[in-house]
Amino acid sequence: MPRKPRVEFEGALYHVIARGNRRAALFHDDADYQTYLDRLERYRQRDGMTLYAYVLMANHVHLLVETGIVPLSRTMQTLQFTYSQYYNRRYRKTGHLFQGRYTAILCDREAYLLELVRYLHLNPARLRTPLNPWSYKWSSHRAYLGESGTVQVQSATVLDQFHRQLGPARQAYLQFLKAGIRQGHDERYYETVDQRFLGDARFVAEVGRRAGKRYPVTTRPRRVSFERLLHAIADLHGVMPHAIFAPGRRRAPVPARAMLVYLAREWGAVSTQELGRRLQRDPSMISRLASRYAMQRDDKAEAHLSKALNQ
Repeated sequence: MPRKPRVEFEGALYHVIARGNRRAALFHDDADYQTYLDRLERYRQRDGMTLYAYVLMANHVHLLVETGIVPLSRTMQTLQFTYSQYYNRRYRKTGHLFQGRYTAILCDREAYLLELVRYLHLNPARLRTPLNPWSYKWSSHRAYLGESGTVQVQSATVLDQFHRQLGPARQAYLQFLKAGIRQGHDERYYETVDQRFLGDARFVAEVGRRAGKRYPVTTRPRRVSFERLLHAIADLHGVMPHAIFAPGRRRAPVPARAMLVYLAREWGAVSTQELGRRLQRDPSMISRLASRYAMQRDDKAEAHLSKALNQ
């Protein structure tokens, strides 16, 4: 489905995720990890970017950054391009190293800064074969304990929220991490509003003020069930639920069917394969229906649905 344009302005906080193409490895040894960090620090300095946390895993990267006057897109494009050049030259590869466009979620600092620092630093513990997050070499966790490294990490902003004195602040930070060690993967940090924002309606309005633009977004309900969504869309379109499932291409149910497919994936995290099974249609047809609706989304109808589903 098409992605919306990035929202960029000075002082924005982003959770950036970059993955290896087809989940392939980005790093094979210490030299690879170190080369990425060298480039990260070089372009961080060049562009005046503040880094609050990072973690490099074998096939993906998480960064928690605040931009200066240079847009995030410039920093990330240079970082990924030059690292790809290094990787392909070293391993005699060609083609794309990273999986498409990196993800950049614009985050509400007040609500999520501390939580995201913890989430990134505990990433090694969430692997199928867990690694020790306290001794993991390729995250910014140890910078929070006072160890120097390749990349300058702005740990003081976070530590100051625990205690005014550095020693007690670091102890409180460690307790905060330990309290989340069993947290596991948390969808809260990926359930964005309008595909771009991690925050509430107040935060989205503030983003619009700072960026000098109004962003008309539809706040979605959290993880609505397929059955509730089906009946709400049927009511909205004035058709019976079973008509949306009916075989054939009768004109009346198709818009409702396309909307159901798109929103079931967006609001309900229902997979294309599962939708194909439920609607008794080939997955390729499900993808075409979703694309059809994505090209002509009805914001007013979605706002009406969201309100109905949240009641």
